Amino acid sequence: MPLVEEEQKFLNYLEKLIGLSIPEVSDLQSYTFGFTVKDNHVEGLSLFSCGLTIIPEKINTLTRLKKILLRGNKLKVIPKELCFISSLDTLDLSENMLVKLPKAIYSFSSLKELNLESNRLALLPDTISSLTCLTLLDLSENSLNKIPDTIGALKNLESLDLSCNMIEELPDSIKELKSLQLLYLGSNKLDILPEAIGLLSSLKRLNLRNNKLSKLPNSMGNLTSLSSLFLKGNNLTYLPDSIGNLKNLKYLGLMSNKLPILPESIGFLESLENLNISSNYLTELPKSINLLKSLIKLEITNNQLTSLPELESLSAIKTLKLDRNILKKLPDSICKLKTLETLKIDRNELEMFPDSIGDLTSLKELDLYDNKLKFLPDSIGNLKSLEILDLSKNQLNFLPDSIGSLDKLKELDISTNKLREITPSIGNLHLIKNLVLGFNRLETIPNSIGSLTTLENLDLGKNTISKIPDTIGSLQSLKRLYLYYNNLKEIPDTIGDLKNLKYLYLGNNKLTEIPDSIGNLKSLKYLFLRTNFINNIPESIESLSSLQYLNIERNNLKKFPASLEKLEARDVKIIK
Repeated sequence: MPLVEEEQKFLNYLEKLIGLSIPEVSDLQSYTFGFTVKDNHVEGLSLFSCGLTIIPEKINTLTRLKKILLRGNKLKVIPKELCFISSLDTLDLSENMLVKLPKAIYSFSSLKELNLESNRLALLPDTISSLTCLTLLDLSENSLNKIPDTIGALKNLESLDLSCNMIEELPDSIKELKSLQLLYLGSNKLDILPEAIGLLSSLKRLNLRNNKLSKLPNSMGNLTSLSSLFLKGNNLTYLPDSIGNLKNLKYLGLMSNKLPILPESIGFLESLENLNISSNYLTELPKSINLLKSLIKLEITNNQLTSLPELESLSAIKTLKLDRNILKKLPDSICKLKTLETLKIDRNELEMFPDSIGDLTSLKELDLYDNKLKFLPDSIGNLKSLEILDLSKNQLNFLPDSIGSLDKLKELDISTNKLREITPSIGNLHLIKNLVLGFNRLETIPNSIGSLTTLENLDLGKNTISKIPDTIGSLQSLKRLYLYYNNLKEIPDTIGDLKNLKYLYLGNNKLTEIPDSIGNLKSLKYLFLRTNFINNIPESIESLSSLQYLNIERNNLKKFPASLEKLEARDVKIIK
C-alpha cells in the first residue's frame, strides 16, 4: 500500500537532496540505506554515508518514525524539529560532525537508544537528564572532558560508552545508574575513580583501559555482578584486597601497568577464566593463584619472574604464556596440567626442562625460543598432540630420537643452535610442513629427510653441509628450499623432481655447476645462485616457465649464455 501523501513528498524531497533513490527495505541496521514502512507510514529511515549535511526541518512530517539512522554523514547540527518526534526510540548520528547538542534534546522523551559516537562534542547539556527511557548511550570518540551530574537521572540506562574522550573525573551521581550493565571508559584521562562506582550493582562489564589510574577504590570489590574488567595501560601499582570479592569475574586484564605484586586475594576469583598480567613488574606470583580452578588462559608475558609457584591445581588451563621473563627452571608441577594446549616460555633463561614434560599429552604448541637449553628430555616424544615446536636460539647439541614420535607435528624450528647432526627419526614426522634447521653446525642431512612428503618449507641455510641426499627429490610438496651459506659443491639431479618448488636459495656455496634437471622445475619463481663458482648455466634453464627472478652475480661465468637471453626476453629479472 502507498505511503500517506505528506510522507511520500518528504521522501521525494530527500531523494533530490542527496541525489539518490531511497529504497524500501525489510529491516534497518547502522549500515543500511533505505526505509521501512508500517501501516502506510515510514517507521524507520537509514541514510548511511550519503553526504547529508542537514536534516530537513520537515523531518517531523514522519509522525510515526521510530528509528532514524544517519551514520557516516556530515551533519553539524540537530534541528529542534527532530527532537519533537515523540514516537522516536532509536537515533544514530554516529560519525558526523556535531559540535553540540540542542537544548531541546529533553524532548526525546521516548528515546531508548542514542548513538553519538565519533562526533566533535565537547559538552553535554544538563537536559540529558530528561532522557529517562534511555537504555543505550554511546558518546565514544568525542572531545568530552566532563560528564554532567545530571547523568545520574538516567535510571534505565544499561549501556554507557564514554571511551576515547578527554574525561578527567566521573561525577558521584554515576552511582544512581542502578540498571547499568556495560560501562566503557577506555582511553580517557581518569587518574582516580569515585568510591561511588562500587554502587553500580548491575554492572557486568567495565572497561578502564588506557587511563592514568594509579589505584582502584576499595569499593570495586562490591561490583559482584562484574564478569569483565579491563585495566590495561594504566599506572596501577597495587590492587585492593577487595578485588577477591568479584566472584563472577571471568576476565581480568591488567596488562601494561606497574604492578610489582598481586594480592593473595586474587585466588578467590573462583569464576576467573582469563587473567592477563603481561608487561608489569612482577617478580613472583602469589601462591593463591593455584586456587583458580576455572582459569583457562593465563598470560604473564614480559615481567621479571625468576620462579613460579606450584600450579598443578589449574585443572582447566589451556593456555599458559610465560615468555619474556627471567625463569631459569620450571616446577615439575607444571607438567601435571593435563588440559594445557599452548605453553610459551620463549625469551627466558631456562637451562633444562622437567623430565616429566611428556605428561602434557594435550599440548599442541610449545615455544622455547631464546633460552639456554642444552638438551631435551626423551619424554618429549610423548607429546602426541604437539603441532608446533619452537626450539630456536638455544644451545642444543643434539635432538633425542624420540622427536620422531611427534606424530602430529606440523612446524619444527631448531634454528640457531649447535646441532652437528639430525636424528634419522626426523623422517617419521609425516605431517610436517615447516622445518627450520638454519644457523647450526650441520655437516650432513639424513636420507630419511625424503620421507617428509608433506613438507612445504625446508630451511638448511647457514650450516656446513657438503652434500644433499638424493632423497630430497621425494619432497613433492616442497615450495621453498633454503641451502644458502653451506659447503655444497654439487646439487643432486633429483632436485628436478620438486614439481611444486617456487623458491630455491643456493647462494654462498661452492657450486661449480647446476644439474640439467633444474629445467624441470616448472613452478620455480625465484632462483638464487649468487656467490658460487659456477662457470656454466645449463640450457635447460630456459624451460623454467614460471621464473621471475634469477640472481647469478659473483660467479665464474665467462659469457652470458643464450638461454639467459631468452629468459630476459620473457622479462625475467636477472641479476648478473
